[in-house]
Amino acid sequence: EAVRVRRVAGLPPPWTADPVIATYRFCNVRREDDLVTRWIDRRVRRPYADHPLLWLMLCLSRQVCWPDTLAELIDGGGWPDDDGDAWADRAVHIMNARRDRGDKVYTGAYMISAPPTRGACKQDYVVRAVVGGLWRARDQLPDWRTATLESTSAWIRARAPGWGPFMAYQAVVDMRFCPGLLADASDVATWAAAGPGTIRGLNRIAGRDVDAKLPQADALREILALWPTIEAKTYVAVDLSDVPNILCE
Repeated sequence: EAVRVRRVAGLPPPWTADPVIATYRFCNVRREDDLVTRWIDRRVRRPYADHPLLWLMLCLSRQVCWPDTLAELIDGGGWPDDDGDAWADRAVHIMNARRDRGDKVYTGAYMISAPPTRGACKQDYVVRAVVGGLWRARDQLPDWRTATLESTSAWIRARAPGWGPFMAYQAVVDMRFCPGLLADASDVATWAAAGPGTIRGLNRIAGRDVDAKLPQADALREILALWPTIEAKTYVAVDLSDVPNILCE
């Protein structure tokens, strides 16, 4: 966090004497400060704040999670809208065109689900099955006035393939910072999901084998216990959703 503050302030590098932090790339302490999250906030969360499909846009954003691709989808009409399935057709076309010309389509930070059929088109699967499954279930949406992070994550995972606890949580955390979606959810300070990287981090801290299995309920208890410790030891205020992010590092 000190490195981020110095860099944002415009101070010249090096911003730290720590050779590991100086040499390698890490996520920021706060997920909201990460480059892609800032991009999604600037190009998706704010411009579409009042759009009824903002929740679906955020789900698509996290499945792709690559700004150049997302910008093409937004500018080229491959973006969720109220015109039936036409947006999905355009999205697949745009993403395949990027692939065919050798441009990067997805982030390298997440393990994006591959289609179950060998040789099937990944772009078609992501748009029509992973995100499309949610699109087709849009009339079953939870009531945002009473929805929680946990219930929304469960809703996403139950309605389409390709949404494990980690990926669903990434979309839900974006919604957590959106008024009208989950900004006022009752569990923003009591519930978080633990993906594989978070569990490995918890295992390291607890002295367990790094690949030890850890049920979500146990992971949540440890995340909640770590949260005040992180703030007390570092003097950095973090959201609960930042703790799984930190543990991944």
